[in-house]
Amino acid sequence: MKSNSEEMHRPAEWLMRFDEEPRRYFDLLLETASLAVAAWRLARARCRIQSIPTNVPTSTELWAAAQRLALRVHLPAGLPSAARLAAECEAHGLVVIVPVLAQDAA
Repeated sequence: MKSNSEEMHRPAEWLMRFDEEPRRYFDLLLETASLAVAAWRLARARCRIQSIPTNVPTSTELWAAAQRLALRVHLPAGLPSAARLAAECEAHGLVVIVPVLAQDAA
């Protein structure tokens, strides 16, 4: 289930197939070998179908996608934090929008 034309050009249909075929969540996790990367792909697809589309998910959207994925594949409790998921994505070269902390802005 490599990043394909449907994922990039028809993200709504790509996401719909996950609900039609729940096994796809497991396949995506196996393909990416990373909860963070799999969640990033799901989050990016969701971002692309919003009223103002974007290709870059926020850390909150990433965490929500990871939570949905974990529920669908029955991962044990204890998801990594949004910051940790974002850091792992960035280590794989995937951009994530993270909040600016007050101390970082000063």
